[in-house]
Amino acid sequence: MIKRLGLTVVLAAIMMAATTACSSGGEGTKAGEKNAVTGEKNKTTENGKNVLTLSIFESTPFYTALEKKFEAKHPNIDLQIQAHKQAGEESKSGELEEYRQLINTALLSGKGPDVLELGLLPAEQYVEKGFLLNMEDLMNKDEILKQDNMYMNVLKPNKKEGGTYAIPTGFSLRAFIGNGEMLKSSDINEQTWTWQDFADIVKELKQGKDNLYGMTDYTPDMLVQEMTIDSYSLYVDKAAKKAKFDTPEFVALLNQVNNMYDEGLMTAEPAELDKQLFYSAVISEPSDVINVTHTLFDHPRLLQKPHNKEQSSTTMRIIPSSELAIWAKTPLQAEAWKLLSFLLSEEGQLIPERSGFSLLKSVNEQKLNEIKEQIKAGTYQLPDGQFVKAEGEEITRFTQLLEMANPHLLLDGKVLAIVSEESHAYFSGQKSAEEAARLIQNRVTTFLNE
Repeated sequence: MIKRLGLTVVLAAIMMAATTACSSGGEGTKAGEKNAVTGEKNKTTENGKNVLTLSIFESTPFYTALEKKFEAKHPNIDLQIQAHKQAGEESKSGELEEYRQLINTALLSGKGPDVLELGLLPAEQYVEKGFLLNMEDLMNKDEILKQDNMYMNVLKPNKKEGGTYAIPTGFSLRAFIGNGEMLKSSDINEQTWTWQDFADIVKELKQGKDNLYGMTDYTPDMLVQEMTIDSYSLYVDKAAKKAKFDTPEFVALLNQVNNMYDEGLMTAEPAELDKQLFYSAVISEPSDVINVTHTLFDHPRLLQKPHNKEQSSTTMRIIPSSELAIWAKTPLQAEAWKLLSFLLSEEGQLIPERSGFSLLKSVNEQKLNEIKEQIKAGTYQLPDGQFVKAEGEEITRFTQLLEMANPHLLLDGKVLAIVSEESHAYFSGQKSAEEAARLIQNRVTTFLNE
């Protein structure tokens, strides 16, 4: 059961965690063993169990279930989940920032939680400052884990720091879906098509159809933000603390997006589902492969996204669920890794309360095969009760794109927020494209150097 702790109590509990020296794994740390640097004893229960702390912002049923199952598997460990906020509690102004400050203070003082949820924390800064443990060796030496059954493009994101610093509990995908019926005569080379190719295809199919759009209910700043995410490394050099938004290329991107809306190829307004050719949607779990795509189109077609010429292709984008990391100086490294290893096991991935796609191929394949068999038998129903007519090849196509999905990056939400805010000023006519690009450049540069 998740313990409810007030701010003062949470901070006190975190500060009690011993610092620095890590155990090498294996059998784990002996109860009450002294920290090699501070000389303090590891925190233990009256029964002599090692207390392993996991700090999260908000409690969920998944963490409750994880605590129970992990402790049943490892009876010598008392997993204590320190939730800053209980599920269902009304959010308070400044609560998130208060939590971030709490964790920052604990880490800077050398007395952090053994394991922490990274979702709402500055993960990239923590990696740079050495707060997080690189779990690469632990993962490679774990004899229980089978890496050929795991999506390594989810577990090992592309980042300059290298290594594996966080493990998500699951993941979702941002997919690009086309209206297969309307696009069947269009020649789309997914490996090479650009946003200009996208615009040309929409123009061709739109002829004589004023109420047909490439995408609907999608604002210009949302599209620019999505295009920035896909080309993040072209615009942000985190290591050098440099931004690259005041360039002719980015100004051209802003103008290109604006033209698509001016020409009626895109609209920020909602429209009937059969009035659009493409849709960008989040697929959160195996059933969404059919439920989401067939809610949008009768004959959906999963596609790689249009992309800049500098990119080879842009497949589905991985969106990790709650990511867990190990504090680099925890004296309970072995115990902390046991928690992460359990999360990556079939037992951990099959916890009913866990959301998103599984990190294990076998778990996802089993669920997708069940859906495929139901479709074949004509018994699969959409959430609205309608029986769906789908091709088995749709699931095969999804599986192929999943294997190719781009490794997720450590993106900074603040950068993306700046891009959205300042590009909106251009699209609303308040600033020129050049002015918006300069403002984005200045604000992002300032942020990167804070």
